[in-house]
Amino acid sequence: MDIFEKVEIFLNKIHKDEIINYPFYLYGFEDEYKKVKTYNNGYLPFYISKDLKITQNFLPKENTLNRPGLIRKNTKYVVIHDAGLASPLMTAKGLDHYLHTTTRQASWHYSVDDKEAYQELPLDEVAWHAGDGRTSYPELWLNEKGFHLGGGNYTGIGIETCVYKGVNLNQAMRNVAKLTAWLLIKYSLSVNDVKQHNDFSGKNCPETIRTANRWDEFMELVNLEYYKNTKLADVELEFISLDPEYLDNEGNVLKHSLRDKIVSYEVKASYQDKTKTYKYQTKIKKLLEVEV
Repeated sequence: MDIFEKVEIFLNKIHKDEIINYPFYLYGFEDEYKKVKTYNNGYLPFYISKDLKITQNFLPKENTLNRPGLIRKNTKYVVIHDAGLASPLMTAKGLDHYLHTTTRQASWHYSVDDKEAYQELPLDEVAWHAGDGRTSYPELWLNEKGFHLGGGNYTGIGIETCVYKGVNLNQAMRNVAKLTAWLLIKYSLSVNDVKQHNDFSGKNCPETIRTANRWDEFMELVNLEYYKNTKLADVELEFISLDPEYLDNEGNVLKHSLRDKIVSYEVKASYQDKTKTYKYQTKIKKLLEVEV
């Protein structure tokens, strides 16, 4: 297949004829933030070439409660969680601080929000995040909620998505998807190896994404990142909004009208010495306010 045919497939996956918006809830553990109403303003997942900012802040080796010091023999899964902490303080930095100070036995490899990420454990170490104890891949294990996959702790890399009050969850999901796709490529895994915490323990996690019915959307983001970085690695893409009052160059909706609004954007795709420009129009739906 010609490289620009692959580009067109990719861009057509990104494009939507309509950008929808709707309210939904963030879910947390704290009494004051158990259920926080928020809003999805809508977006198109334009490919962002810049790397996610990741700060390494490993748990100390003497913290054997949360850093068991076990080397993972193989990697089979990337396991997606959400923090279950909706306090405005629970950004990636705040969640990192929580993990470094908690007396609860739990750990994960990355905390990711809408701006940055923190890495709390080396990638080759086991973390306590999947709720399946010491079961191994491909064993199944039984708990009070039934049979579940095994190997989440021992063969999975755990990523916590921050759901703090005020988060741009669209961007947080895009950041987690970028990191997830990078891990899939690094460990020669497929998108089928992306799992929810729920797959290993039956826990309703990642609760916010699951309850808002956004898991398929998240997986589409992972697919886009994976496709770009495997099939189009040498192609440069520049997304340009032609209606910057309403849509920015990263695909985020900035403004809603009282009526549906048609906006335009173009994409310049460059490969070797050739550049092609693709033009699109999409409809930003008028602001929707419904009970959730």
